[in-house]
Amino acid sequence: MIQAVKADGILTPKEEKLILEIAITEGKDPEIAINKIKKELQESEEENETELIDLNQKAGLGFEKFVIQKFDKKYFKIRNWAGDKFVDGRYADTTTQPDFQLSLNLRGQSYPLAVECKWRSEPKGDYIRFANDGQLERYKAFAKQENYPVFIVLGIGGKASDPAELYILPVQELNKSILHKSAFGKYHKKIDADFFLDQESNTLR
Repeated sequence: MIQAVKADGILTPKEEKLILEIAITEGKDPEIAINKIKKELQESEEENETELIDLNQKAGLGFEKFVIQKFDKKYFKIRNWAGDKFVDGRYADTTTQPDFQLSLNLRGQSYPLAVECKWRSEPKGDYIRFANDGQLERYKAFAKQENYPVFIVLGIGGKASDPAELYILPVQELNKSILHKSAFGKYHKKIDADFFLDQESNTLR
């Protein structure tokens, strides 16, 4: 019975009553037995949540690596690569900034830009949410404060390290953090092409 409860991860009232009866029959303290099971279930749930967070972080990092490799190191310098580490509500300022801050170095001139990477495995329905409202507002504020363009590079489908589709969304053009699928056409990027910044129009293509 105890192993069955651990296997499905749920302790129902019926199972709790049965365990209580078994413990009494065997001369054991039923409260200790039930509390022990509840503790083990809670620890198991926390481990599963940690595994899910780890998977999401790995996917995010995998897509970031995919994206950064599309910026030719001959022309682009990585000025900052933000991390998402935090503890007890404390985190670095860069945690809320776009993933990459880069500079295009061309003919002795430097042109800064920032990129946020987002990957979605299998969007459902006709709309795709590429960020939450708070994130979009932060990226807009960052672009205004730093006075250089910020782009969201969105990967769709496939694997994070090898997406099926790729889109470049200029933050200054976005009013919502969710778009209809039909609106993404003009932002489409060939999956096998490198990125380059048109410094005159501040367009990443």
